[in-house]
Parts: sequence; structure tokens; C-alpha cells
Amino acid sequence: MNLFDSKKKLGIAGVVMGLVAATLAYFGNPANMAICIACFVRDTAGALGLHSAEPVQYARPEIIGIVLGAFIISIATKEFRSTGGSSPMIRFVLGVIIMIGALVFLGCPLRMVIRMSAGDLNAWVAFVGFILGVATGVFALKKGFSLGRAHVTNKVNGAVLPAIVVAILILATCTTLLPGRTGKHACTDYCIFDRRSCIWSICTEIKNVLCRKYPGYYPDEKL
Repeated sequence: MNLFDSKKKLGIAGVVMGLVAATLAYFGNPANMAICIACFVRDTAGALGLHSAEPVQYARPEIIGIVLGAFIISIATKEFRSTGGSSPMIRFVLGVIIMIGALVFLGCPLRMVIRMSAGDLNAWVAFVGFILGVATGVFALKKGFSLGRAHVTNKVNGAVLPAIVVAILILATCTTLLPGRTGKHACTDYCIFDRRSCIWSICTEIKNVLCRKYPGYYPDEKL
């Protein structure tokens, strides 16, 4: 499955992402963010105790869905393969720089485009920086810089991240170990399996978007 082999597929993918962003904003995500991979990773890291900023300590369901969805699709289409590359420390440092840059300049490229579409001038400044960054990378590549060729590794390596995400999902929905949307246990003070029926619990999760729209609201109290 290749989304980049035709303009039609790219257009459809763009429309889908736009609808997803609008839907997430409608159901409680910050209007100036809606969907931002860097921000979602930051929030999830906070939920795991990797930083102490309470307002952004939340195991984001979007990250869980993206990782597990991509993993399941790759398995279903028989495109799953685990690869590893050389220069691990350079890759790690570059990843840190990208993440810090994304958070300092108000988010990843997805969020940047969303903010641009809303008329945010700060996003246009970030867009200029984005262009300069791409130009710097192109210049380095033309001068011969390379991280080395990726090589196929054991498939178990590729299953590590999905396994971690599943563990986060279980901790977020069935325990009080991970903080909720407001930095407290607003979303996780009740276990999904304690509710009266699976259908009822699914509807509740959809309605409250994992408590983000109504933080601190406990459905069980109204039974």
C-alpha cells in the first residue's frame, strides 16, 4: 500500500487528515493543535513520569491508535518488516533535536499546517524555519552525508513498540497508575472492565473522548 504513488491518493489522505483534525478539535483537543504527533508524544511521556508538567501528562489515545493501527495494517497487508540502521547515536541526537525544535516552535509539521490554515502568523514563521531546515538537510546530503543503509533485523524488534503501547493502553484504561487529562487520575479512577457492559463502556469512551471533553466526570456516579 503506497499513498505517495499518485496525486489522488495524496489528496484523499490530506482530506482524511483534515477531517480527523477537525473531529479531534471538536471533541476536546486544543483548537490550535487538534493533531500534533510531537505534542502527543510529549503528553504520553509525561503520563509515564518522564516530565513533571501536570497539564501535559496524559496517555494520548491518538498515539496508541496510530502505532497499533499501523502495526495491524502492516501485518494484514504483509508489509511488516523490521529494519535497523547504522549510526544509532547520530540518529538518537537528531531525534532529540527534532523533538525539541518541534515543541519550541509550537509543534510538528501537522500542527504547523493546521495553525497556518487558521491564520496564525507564528506558524508561518515556523514554516520558514521548516523550509530552511529542509534546505540544510538537502545541502548535507549533496555533500555526501549519510546515516548508512538500513538493514533487515529480527521481526521481534519491530513488535517491541506495539507491545509497549499495548501496555500503556492497559495501564491507562484499567489502572490508576497513569495520570488523566488534568494531571490527576480523572480518566482512570475506574476500570473499563468494571462497567456493566462492553457496549456501554465503548459508548462512554466515545462520548467523553477518554475524559478529555469532560475531565473529572465519572459515568458510574450517574448509574
